[in-house]
Amino acid sequence: MNPLPAAKHLARAMVLIFGFCLAASNVRAAVVTTARQKSLEEWRNLTALTAEPPRVFVKGHRVRFYFQWETNLVGFDAKWSHHRIPPDGFAAASALLRWDKGLSRLPEAKQGWREATVIAGAAWRRYATNLIEGLTPQTPWHGVYYQAFLADRVLYRDAHGTPHLAPQGEQPAQVIVDHRFPLEETLQVLAGQAEKFRAEKHPDEKLFVFMSPNGDRMSQPLLVDRENRQCVNLLPAALLESPDRGLSFAATLKGLGALVESHTLPLLKNPVSSAARLADLGVETAVVVLHLRLPRSASFPPLAQTNGMDLVAWEKWLDRYTGTRREDGSVQLLIDGDRFFTRLQQAIGEATNRISMNVFIFDRDDVAVGIADQLKRRSAELPVKVILDQMASITAGMAPPTSPMPVDFVPPGSITGYLRQDSRVRVRPFLNPWFSADHTKVLLVDGNRAWVGGMNLGREYRYEWHDLMFELQGPVVASLENEFKRDWAHAGLLGDLAFAGAALKQTEGAKPAEPDRWIKVRRLPTRTAWKPFNVAVQTSIRKARSYIYVENPYIFDKRVITGLVQARKRGVDVRVVLPRVNDFKAGARGNVVTANYLLEHGVRVYFYPGMTHVKAMLVDGWSCLGTGNLNHMSLRLCQEQNIATSDPEFAARLKKELFEEDFTRSFELQQPISVDWVDFLADLLLEGF
Repeated sequence: MNPLPAAKHLARAMVLIFGFCLAASNVRAAVVTTARQKSLEEWRNLTALTAEPPRVFVKGHRVRFYFQWETNLVGFDAKWSHHRIPPDGFAAASALLRWDKGLSRLPEAKQGWREATVIAGAAWRRYATNLIEGLTPQTPWHGVYYQAFLADRVLYRDAHGTPHLAPQGEQPAQVIVDHRFPLEETLQVLAGQAEKFRAEKHPDEKLFVFMSPNGDRMSQPLLVDRENRQCVNLLPAALLESPDRGLSFAATLKGLGALVESHTLPLLKNPVSSAARLADLGVETAVVVLHLRLPRSASFPPLAQTNGMDLVAWEKWLDRYTGTRREDGSVQLLIDGDRFFTRLQQAIGEATNRISMNVFIFDRDDVAVGIADQLKRRSAELPVKVILDQMASITAGMAPPTSPMPVDFVPPGSITGYLRQDSRVRVRPFLNPWFSADHTKVLLVDGNRAWVGGMNLGREYRYEWHDLMFELQGPVVASLENEFKRDWAHAGLLGDLAFAGAALKQTEGAKPAEPDRWIKVRRLPTRTAWKPFNVAVQTSIRKARSYIYVENPYIFDKRVITGLVQARKRGVDVRVVLPRVNDFKAGARGNVVTANYLLEHGVRVYFYPGMTHVKAMLVDGWSCLGTGNLNHMSLRLCQEQNIATSDPEFAARLKKELFEEDFTRSFELQQPISVDWVDFLADLLLEGF
């Protein structure tokens, strides 16, 4: 029997089991969906404009809502965690309201509960009119997005200067979103506005709950506690419950099937590359085990007033020691999802030749499905190819959302199957042998435009997180096209053999018609047995003389951290931006330990208000940005793609538009954060990630 079909049959058997479980769970899924819809409808009725406002009580980090419904009290309860990182003003948090059958009586003040003043109905309308007027930009057709505020709306003015609100993604096409306020910034702004309202209307009150009228995306109450300096966004838990959660067991079996497939089929069709990845994993794991511990020294000199490193000599060093070369191209920054996704969807719609995507995560949420639908439509007219990391996409698809999706949205069971269904989209998964990962995010259209950076295809990248992509044009795009062709061949049934054939066929890049448009850029990937990204990052830190700016959510590599500290001891101005809220809980703990260590050694540490997923470095005018994190996985194990340049104009743009903007928005750490043994354990374990 041919071993390739045998391996596929083994994996398909797992899929068949999944199918049986799927059929058995259809009834349960329908029940869950119905219960969710019923819960949301109940919340809509309780918070209707004509309904009696609830009575709200707060104790510490817990809140209770009591609604009078006919002759009964209906209670909802929510609680939130204490913030580790001190805020500039009010401590911002988010909490889910869950129906609690046990809340049949109002709490007593002697138990420590405080009753809040509820602003609802007509009082809310009067307050909201002035609030919206004050929060909306004055320039026509320019808007701002406030996460969670008024159920995630964009505020803008029309040509006559009249304020308008639109659900995110549904604002008129001519609206330019100038600023995205993540949840923490949104709550800080609203807390400040509430202070003005309190001073005018309720000077003696310290506890408020603002109940906006329920709309198509449900009411999300806002709690402002002046006494404890906290502002909490509240929303019904049913908004974040996936309507397909009844399929969780079947989804787990699907993941197990993918795991079996990743350690059978790739070993047969890609024997050479799979063996190389296993050897690479062993070598790089030994590197981590034998790492040097962080040095301890609290002394550091004043900042040196010197010029930066010689960038001409630096580029020659990279030519010689990384095995990479400089290419012509243009680079346009696309900061945050509004700019990137709008540009990507426009490019997909205008494509005339082909669309090629290599993504780490292709999620199953409403944003990802919207992109999938567009790709499916275009596949009837031109070739559409998608490579996705199989395990990453399955895992991300099983994770619950962190912001409400449309109430009537039901995710597909599999994004791979959905892309293929009733379309000509061709999909090939990266199969993760030895738990390897293709962390690349490179999207190409027509062979002349490419987008690279931190964003995957999903809701958090479109609406929730701070992130960075950049658009490339020029001859460098042909090199990325050649890489995609090799990766596409490698992911096919002929595997290593097809990869070798594709490697022999190189497409020449278009000669620049206007040479002045292009700058010199350098691709710095991470590949099996070839780590130019790691070499460039580590060496640039060692050679820095003036400044190092870094923004990255996962700075776990001890050599990078040690290098930053040693640079500061040379008088280099070292600044690091970390996320205040991290999607990786162990990462959040490890970042606190890292932040304390950097602060102790004179590095300026900033916490961005929310989740920043940006991966960027600026060292003495040398820019490096792309898909790679500053951790063991991205520097040494995963498949990555990064772009670097010493162009001074681009460095100035990156410094102004990203780093200086984020320094201003972020909280600068001045005192060490309290840590415990769990934080240190997380930090130790993260050295291998």
